Amino acid sequence: ADHNISLESMGVTVNAVAGALKAFFADLPDPLVPYSLHQELLETSKIVDKTERLHELKEIVKKFHPVNYDVFKYIITHLNRVSQQYKTNFMTADNLSICFWPTLMRPDFENREFLSTTKIHQSVIETFIQQCQFFF
Repeated sequence: ADHNISLESMGVTVNAVAGALKAFFADLPDPLVPYSLHQELLETSKIVDKTERLHELKEIVKKFHPVNYDVFKYIITHLNRVSQQYKTNFMTADNLSICFWPTLMRPDFENREFLSTTKIHQSVIETFIQQCQFFF
């Protein structure tokens, strides 16, 4: 709540903050991106026309619970800002989506069928990061 706290002056590393954030999302009872929308996200990602795909993804995001929507908007917007500094931090939208999609979507890695769609899930999160101004 206190925006004047400097984690850097406290010696907290970026990796520690990212790890804590990922742990927070992992401990939520349900993933930030609801399981009920995963299949719809997968189907939408197959739409060839980019404009149509983006509009459909935007409609899916509108189905999030309001709290999930607000948190998702905040984290995706932040990840977009991080990706804009990729020349310094080497964290492109692709790299960030690889790191964060399992945390935001919390997949069932025990399900063999799921393993074939991991790249698609990652690309959906990458699209949200890259196009966050369109979605939000």
